[in-house]
Amino acid sequence: MKRPREVFYIGLFDSLPILRDPMLMIVISLFSFLPVLFAYIFAPQPQLAMQTIVGAIVLSLGFIGLFIAQSVYFYKYWHRFQDMFVASPVSPLSYAMGLAFSTLLGAAPATVVAFILLYLQVPYSVLALLQVLAVTVLFWLSMVFIGYTIGAVTKNTRRANSLPQVLGIVLGFLPPVYYTLDTLPPFLQPIALLIPSTNAAQLAKYYFGLISISTFEIVFGWVYLIAFVIGMGLVAVRRAHWVDP
Repeated sequence: MKRPREVFYIGLFDSLPILRDPMLMIVISLFSFLPVLFAYIFAPQPQLAMQTIVGAIVLSLGFIGLFIAQSVYFYKYWHRFQDMFVASPVSPLSYAMGLAFSTLLGAAPATVVAFILLYLQVPYSVLALLQVLAVTVLFWLSMVFIGYTIGAVTKNTRRANSLPQVLGIVLGFLPPVYYTLDTLPPFLQPIALLIPSTNAAQLAKYYFGLISISTFEIVFGWVYLIAFVIGMGLVAVRRAHWVDP
């Protein structure tokens, strides 16, 4: 029970700014929900608006997973908070998972609202919910690994703040997450499928019954997401040093 307690209290500590000022949750939620609002106003078909909600579900966790970079950077280089854990029995895994747990607390309100809105429009089964949660968690884990690595290796405050935002745009708003894949020209679609957020969104939309994709695309999406998570995890292990050499 020691490790779960470490994860819980580290996550709770990292979540204190949001817990003390709930308005921050609204700001974080708006980051992924603004396209949903525009889609409801301007989308010619209700189903397109539903796809933007799925995009918000996928990216609510993805965005906040990237922004773990800021916590890692400031705790390691600015406040020297990580040095306290290095000198204590707390393991690097507990520290990383604690920071990851704090992202779940921050993204939970937006994610729950998105699931409720989607269910009111397109009722889905428990199996579909579990499948989408699995897809979203895989994408979230990969973003947490990327964010953790950025925060650990970046020694510049501006980069620690700006890189997650740039990656959020590249991985979230540019690929077909809020919109359909077939909107892109045919020669760009294979390139878009190399972006993890595209595969996560495609699978989530499929399990909610909003689009139809082939068996190959389903298998490719799962394999790609799992491989991407493993790859980013290995990068984090190799690059995000617990103790700087």
